[in-house]
Amino acid sequence: MSTESRPGPNDPGTAKSGPGRPPSLVPGVVLLGVAAVLIVVVLVKPDMPQWLKVTIAIAAVLVVVALLIYAFRVFRGVSRRAGR
Repeated sequence: MSTESRPGPNDPGTAKSGPGRPPSLVPGVVLLGVAAVLIVVVLVKPDMPQWLKVTIAIAAVLVVVALLIYAFRVFRGVSRRAGR
């Protein structure tokens, strides 16, 4: 007889993302919030220098692109799991 035991689902070495677990929405919500704040800052603060407005607008575009990439990765992962 073997004295080895298999790791349980709550053991620290066990992976937390199982096949039935949905992906976390926290990164997407954070990216969306940051993009919204940056866009509102550009639209509401007209007395800032032009270079700062451009910098904030570029940062907002980069955050939106990151959000789209994250959404694509989540969609791809969920569709792959659903196909199994």
